[in-house]
Amino acid sequence: MPSSFAFLPWVSLDHPVNIGPITLLPYVRTKLPGDFNNASQGDLDGVLAAYALRKDTLVNRATILEIEGYRRGDDSENHIDDLFRARELIGFSALANRRLFQRFRYCNFDAYALVVQRYQQGQVGAFSFSTRRRDGGNQYLWDTEAFTFLKPLHVEAGGRLDIDENLLLALCVADAADALPFDAIVEFNRANTDSADMPAHIEVVMMKSAFEWLFSIGNTANEFVDSLNRYIPAGSAGETLEGPLVEAWVKARPKATRRLEAWAREFCAIRGSAAHGKKRGGNHFVWSEHAHLAFSAMLFPLLVKRRLSQDGFLSLNERDAIQLEWIEAYLATDPFSADISRHDQREHPWSLIYSDHVLGALLARKFFKSMDAAPPTNEI
Repeated sequence: MPSSFAFLPWVSLDHPVNIGPITLLPYVRTKLPGDFNNASQGDLDGVLAAYALRKDTLVNRATILEIEGYRRGDDSENHIDDLFRARELIGFSALANRRLFQRFRYCNFDAYALVVQRYQQGQVGAFSFSTRRRDGGNQYLWDTEAFTFLKPLHVEAGGRLDIDENLLLALCVADAADALPFDAIVEFNRANTDSADMPAHIEVVMMKSAFEWLFSIGNTANEFVDSLNRYIPAGSAGETLEGPLVEAWVKARPKATRRLEAWAREFCAIRGSAAHGKKRGGNHFVWSEHAHLAFSAMLFPLLVKRRLSQDGFLSLNERDAIQLEWIEAYLATDPFSADISRHDQREHPWSLIYSDHVLGALLARKFFKSMDAAPPTNEI
């Protein structure tokens, strides 16, 4: 019976992580995770010998993936779909945990690439892999000394596994209960690969599709606006923040009742242009495709968390709840404007919104809670 290893070659971790049916184990060449039943460390080293960060630097650290019913060394034939499904949830949990326009805490979905490699025990010098074709597919046989899978250029070298563990557990539980909009997760992930082979207008189409799967709606702007209003009621704190684009949104969508509606309708218009072969971009839009994608990349995971919370699978933490309250503040500036890109701009406005308003409100709430919980003092 053939054996197999399932691993994420481009991210690593220091300690085992167990979340629901998912187990993530650290791989270190010649050292970890060690021999296990019919899966030897030597075989795992041999399989990973075909993966490199650069042509002269093999992968020395990676992450082993196991799921309920499948452990390293087992035959993966009956578990392939579940393994790649787990990869989608892990990748989304990482994307939900990243921070845009900051020096650290960034990743993309391609950093969480999953490989499921079958092999014969003690004979890992040769391997096969398949590629897709429009008329079917091809299978190839190589040996590890003659062929190397190189880390994609848009994936960070030495990436660390950094996921929202509470979110991943909630996703696993909701998925097991058949209550997870899994297609929404997949569409969002594919819109966040950072691959140069993925044009921005295609990412816009997939991102809008992700919202439609999440909300169970069609593609009309009215449905989209109504759904956003249900998840983020009007009167949020972010509506009060001023910025250089506030009047631009009013001018572009004068009938919109709030800034979030103006954004949603423009996002639908940009998606329509991308999907229906119309001229893309132009001066009639307040934001570029890239700005819309950046905002969506922040907004969508928060909405998934709110849905999971409403369905009883997750307790929405205070930080995420506050960020949803301030989400409209991000619409007040263009994150890619020339002024923001100047070298003397020490902090990005979106980072300042997060630090000054989101984290600031969180610290204030914690302070007042501690004051309420403090015992009364004796007055003289």
